[in-house]
Amino acid sequence: MDIMDEAKGLLEKDGVAGLAQKFKDSGLDEQVSSWISTGENIPVVGDQIKQALGHDEVASIASKLGLTEDAAADELARAVPAAVDQATPTGQVPPA
Repeated sequence: MDIMDEAKGLLEKDGVAGLAQKFKDSGLDEQVSSWISTGENIPVVGDQIKQALGHDEVASIASKLGLTEDAAADELARAVPAAVDQATPTGQVPPA
């Protein structure tokens, strides 16, 4: 397992719409909308990942990958936008 597998796992668990909603609920609507659209992805940082996904989710991923929570959050900050981008090649959220 690597960080991209974990990011894709989040998408499988919550769906694109569900994962996007977590980020929107954390005030990251502009960022997540950029990942879904076909333009440039607006980046996020580890603290924003922790806020959107929650401590338990980040801690679980960190434990699986043998990383600190901060390192896992920083890695997810790169992987989650890329995973959402790959899951939405047409710029549309796929149906659930």
